[in-house]
Amino acid sequence: MDVSPEIDLYVRKSKLVRGHRQELSTDAQEEQGRRWAARNGYTVRRVWKDIASGYADVERADFDRALSALADGDVPALWAYAVDRFSRKGAEDLLRVIGKARVVFDMDGLDSNESRDRRWIINRAEEAREYSETLSRRVRDTKQEQRDAGLWVAAKAPWGYAVSRDRVLSPAAPDQPSRADIVREMFRRVSEERASTREIVRWLDNEGIPSPGGTRWRYNVVHSMIHHPVYAGWQVVADKGKRNIYRNGSGERVYLRDQDGERVPGLVTDAQQRDAMATVQGLKVGRAVPANDGKRDTRPRHLLTGLTCCAGCGRSMPYQGRSYACAAVLGGRACEARASVRGHAAEEYVFQQWVARLSNAEADDPLLHVVSQRWAALVKPEETEEEAAARSPPRGGERAGATATGPASRGVRRSRRALLRSPTRGGHASRGRRERDPE
Repeated sequence: MDVSPEIDLYVRKSKLVRGHRQELSTDAQEEQGRRWAARNGYTVRRVWKDIASGYADVERADFDRALSALADGDVPALWAYAVDRFSRKGAEDLLRVIGKARVVFDMDGLDSNESRDRRWIINRAEEAREYSETLSRRVRDTKQEQRDAGLWVAAKAPWGYAVSRDRVLSPAAPDQPSRADIVREMFRRVSEERASTREIVRWLDNEGIPSPGGTRWRYNVVHSMIHHPVYAGWQVVADKGKRNIYRNGSGERVYLRDQDGERVPGLVTDAQQRDAMATVQGLKVGRAVPANDGKRDTRPRHLLTGLTCCAGCGRSMPYQGRSYACAAVLGGRACEARASVRGHAAEEYVFQQWVARLSNAEADDPLLHVVSQRWAALVKPEETEEEAAARSPPRGGERAGATATGPASRGVRRSRRALLRSPTRGGHASRGRRERDPE
């Protein structure tokens, strides 16, 4: 039986933004940690892994779990490749566990069990925190300077643009049909032809043009592009996931500029973008945007809502306009064999089939019994309540068999006959109905 003490490993690597970071991979860190554990008589209990920055504002789930395991006594020791791989919050994180458990930093040669190493560990942690804060401030200042100069800061260029090594945006392949031309045509169709985002999606998919992610287009991607300020030539800054026009320290909007300081022309004009945005929002065609009062009735309003599905893609077919239509097409996605059927025709067909099923049911058919009960509850609620009371367990001197017959049971049979004699939705009498109820 193996009685060697247990140890956890914590490995971390920063997210790759662009290029290659000169950092030891998490797999290599884990392998080194396992070798250390084997040399020192430990058994690895668990490996905690984060692919995230060590900065103070970044949430690292496995790091928090690793510290909790140490603090709760689930494991007596923790191995990390280096102090700066462990945390860049300074001594704050280390003080939670130093003195309660053993923490080893392999590359730094530091061990919290050694009293002489504890001060070095805390000093290294504070140095890592200071370096992190300094680096973050430098990056932030550099990006602000680049934005003020009209240079593109984000790693990836917007669809339709190309970005140079000098962080200058320019229309992609401007001298031939290109993505830039497709973006211009997209705005033209929306602003002049009043095309919807779903119509743009169908056009792009039919032309075989891949989306920014390399797959089929979605209407929300088109909507985002229509509202993106960069297509009108403006510098952009992200704020809580929303792209806004960047303003410098003087509050002035900043244009995108090239290496000579000249303005980079947008793919569309401000007026074209405003027209396209107004069309998308429904203002140009007189469709007022409804106010959101926080209340929404989610109950189905149509007979077959939730009961129909498209045979082409398997998605549901909600009611749109006058028809039940494939949800993929309504959502701006492609369907190889999209289905659509007029609402009144589908509902009439289902109703006729339902009446035929009930009309030809045997007297002891469970479905007929359930339908009769529900119909009786709808058209004869008083008699149904009487029957429910009669079917309740007997009290006092009442006999259990008293519910076998009575006015309530006769009411159910009358309701069953009324259901079979009921006219269709179109006002025509149902065919093949029974003249008499089998009893």
